[in-house]
Amino acid sequence: MMNGKGHSYLPEPTARQGRHFLMLIDFAAITHPGKVRRNNEDAYLLSVLDGEEPIINAPASSLKVGEPGLLVAVADGMGGAAAGEVASREGLAAVALYLFGHWGRLAPGKGREADLIKALEAAVREASDAVLRYSDDDRTARGMGSTLTAAVIWNGHAYVAQIGDSRAYLLRQGALHQLTEDQTLVNDLVAQGSLTREQARTHPQRNMITQALGSPQPLKVALSRLALRRGDRLLCCSDGLHGEVGDGHIQDVLKQNLSPRRSLELLLDEAIVRGARDNVTGVVLVLNDPALPLPTPGEPLDLLHPDSRGPGRGFWGRLRGLFGGTAS
Repeated sequence: MMNGKGHSYLPEPTARQGRHFLMLIDFAAITHPGKVRRNNEDAYLLSVLDGEEPIINAPASSLKVGEPGLLVAVADGMGGAAAGEVASREGLAAVALYLFGHWGRLAPGKGREADLIKALEAAVREASDAVLRYSDDDRTARGMGSTLTAAVIWNGHAYVAQIGDSRAYLLRQGALHQLTEDQTLVNDLVAQGSLTREQARTHPQRNMITQALGSPQPLKVALSRLALRRGDRLLCCSDGLHGEVGDGHIQDVLKQNLSPRRSLELLLDEAIVRGARDNVTGVVLVLNDPALPLPTPGEPLDLLHPDSRGPGRGFWGRLRGLFGGTAS
């Protein structure tokens, strides 16, 4: 088992006041091979996007986060033996490297939201290409791939990119919200009305993903933007956690207001009790900074997806323009 825990102080721009404030983020990360598999093909990443080597499956007591923000990500590798381990780590490292080069190095104060989203999607595509190149160069790694759930915390928002069936959750005012949709065959069947969500949880093909880093097929990157509130808890995890531990138990643990590390320990313990048939990985961020606005009772999530607004309107309209008419 590997753990990372600590605090991040994140300078963020406040456009109205023309100054910066320090955003406090408590975090922890954990990964475990589970009870059945010999190898751990999961990986987590923490990066401050300043050129320093990202933290991948290693402890982190503190992070001095600069203006580019904080990148957190989890990946679940596939391919067997060492191939899956390589796929998850290569993919995560490629995301961090690309984001540093195309976002982190922007001059202070010149980075725009649209630039970040464009760089985030391109970073995921570059990560997929990196895994595919490695697979092509090494016959023993043919067919390897990885899921990816990545979030950049910047300017009071979380910008999320999704590939496969790892997940991002948000706990706000005691309620758990799943921020990402699994890119899986059974989820497609649920969307079509052919399966219920309850049937999908036990379906024999529930782990068959339709998108993966390293796939030669066209990649569909699911992007979203979430406005953060004081007290938010963000969980990114592999299916080894959410596949064993139900949403109700995840909610119960996160709303106890324990430390991020203790929350992850309890979730891992529950996954092991339930069999831990896969590797288990999670990262928890706690955002208690007083500079973030407090949530109001009954306030809906300010969560945007590419198809949630009409063309040409606001953020996603600008995003479509950058991508030549499409956001994913």
